[in-house]
Amino acid sequence: MDIPDSKYNYGIVIDSGSSGSRIQIYKWPDPSYVVKNTQDSSILQSPLKIVQEDNWTKKTSPGISTYHEPTKFKKIWSDHYSELITFAEGIIPKEKHKDTPIFVLATAGMRLLPPKDQKKILKEVCSSIKSNTNFLIEECSEHVQIIDGSTEGIYGWLGLNYLMGQFDNYEPTKVHDSIGFMDMGGASTQIAFHPSSAEDIEKHREDIAMVTLRNINGLTQTWDIFVETWLGFGANEARKRYLSQLINLSAINPTSGQINDPCSPKNADFQYTYEGKSYDIKGIGNYEMCIKTIYPLLLKNVPCKEEPCLFNGVHGPKLNFDSDKFVGISEYWYTANDVFQSGGEYNFKIFNERVKEYCESEWQTILDNSKNGQYSNLDPNKFLIDACFKASWVINVLHDGFELPRLGLEIPDKGEGEGEEKEITNVHVPFKSTDSINGNELSWTLGKILLYASSKIPASSEKDLKIGVYPASITGKKFIPAASSMKGGYDSDDDDDDGNNLLLTMLVFFMLLLGGYYLIKSKVFKNRRFNNFKKAAYHEISKIPYINQIFDLENKYSAMQQYELDVSMEEGTLASAQSSPNLTQLRTRSALNLSEIGDLNDELSNSLGNNRTNFMNKPFVVPKKGMYQMQNGSRDSLQRSVSAMSISRP
Repeated sequence: MDIPDSKYNYGIVIDSGSSGSRIQIYKWPDPSYVVKNTQDSSILQSPLKIVQEDNWTKKTSPGISTYHEPTKFKKIWSDHYSELITFAEGIIPKEKHKDTPIFVLATAGMRLLPPKDQKKILKEVCSSIKSNTNFLIEECSEHVQIIDGSTEGIYGWLGLNYLMGQFDNYEPTKVHDSIGFMDMGGASTQIAFHPSSAEDIEKHREDIAMVTLRNINGLTQTWDIFVETWLGFGANEARKRYLSQLINLSAINPTSGQINDPCSPKNADFQYTYEGKSYDIKGIGNYEMCIKTIYPLLLKNVPCKEEPCLFNGVHGPKLNFDSDKFVGISEYWYTANDVFQSGGEYNFKIFNERVKEYCESEWQTILDNSKNGQYSNLDPNKFLIDACFKASWVINVLHDGFELPRLGLEIPDKGEGEGEEKEITNVHVPFKSTDSINGNELSWTLGKILLYASSKIPASSEKDLKIGVYPASITGKKFIPAASSMKGGYDSDDDDDDGNNLLLTMLVFFMLLLGGYYLIKSKVFKNRRFNNFKKAAYHEISKIPYINQIFDLENKYSAMQQYELDVSMEEGTLASAQSSPNLTQLRTRSALNLSEIGDLNDELSNSLGNNRTNFMNKPFVVPKKGMYQMQNGSRDSLQRSVSAMSISRP
């Protein structure tokens, strides 16, 4: 089916991370046009096909979190976003600008800022975009926001399974397959997957989020997803914790001041600063010792209240590697592919041997190999010096953290030498690493725009669930809509958190003076449960109907209460996370007061049922690139000397 350019809609997602902001531009056909021009049930029973053409992505640096400084704050538009928006304006037809939604979603860097700085930056970003462009922002609080690690993980799961064709030709009465998503960055590691057993889903229902999509024909897809983020368990933060552990252990038996590191190649010398003091670290290249020394960093000893436990006290459904399949991106791919030429289908025996050989090599030999073009031309002092540790950490997380079977060890194999590798790859392989699928970059931003496009398709029934993410009930978080609910956000007149709403401030002061008896009687001043008096004042004053109607104080109170809960569970808000990984706020039963967690939206009770996966015998591939298939997007990652390994369906 040939679709004219005029029948395409456009969308923009800007991933504002710790190192910079990357804009991703997408387009998709108008669903009404598709419905009128095809009778193909396989198309109508699938989501809209999202298209990203070559070079529809661009990045600028540094991260927006650096703009909280007073001298840089007002330059956030001119020095940062202006370039990205101009880039988008040159791609999207001008007549489409007013109907093109733009989402600025901040991640790691912004999570570390104080709430006041976060809000100040978000407001400035939104007002700048609205003032300088015609792109569509329905509500600032939903178009310009900080997303938590769980939401990012679900978006990644959506993007992966969309590219793998798992949402195509969806029928509610059938069991549909899905692929698990793993992501390891510098600071955290994540997992998102659809449990393969309906029994497991019900058993862990309060830990399970639900995601809804809509097919072109208006029918709704529902998927039950377990998602978790571990802050401090990314490759870089784990490396810091590891070196700190070596330094602390050396204090027990102090020597000449030199600290031996089994996870660095032999005779690799470097310095590491810990608590203001510099330490000399020397690599001794002992791989077996390295693996054993790393293991405690997983904190498998931290208990959780209910089995099964993953690691660091996190409870969740057991991963069924006998039938399920997982794809890992970021560090799972970079280290394996760039240094060890082992990206793609994961074979423990082969990868383990290559890592061992590298770790136990002389550092000078590695430097010589690098000069000769090995290791994808990576900077030795920035990347190769840590490669042994990072590869060993990946092995620990996969096998001891997630309990992935060791292919070639726990899973029997036949043959030896070169033939052995061929024999092993013919069995069920539960894990693969990649940075692209069928030539398309795998980005969580695709999951976000897929949800938005899906939400614009009219539902076939008024009883259908809203399109978006229904977080697990244990988190206490609210429904995350795919599109704006148009109820106003921090860009509307109800924003007073920084004392900008003078009228409301005066009203509160007036009520405190004239309504002292009322407030005291209501025990506001005695309510120790609220550390923030303003929140308590909102709650009590909202009981006056007319005042509440004008200023919507009841919703303000609820929002503040929810925000405090979100902050307490946010993965990046603890300033001491690096030095004290045990304090990382994770979604575990022991970290929550369940009596204070609200119920999910009542619509959950109308769930269309559970979907199970069981595709042991199904090829782990993706459909051929067709008319709607997403085109290759560029990335500014490190130059690969090994061609990118993709997962493709013949």
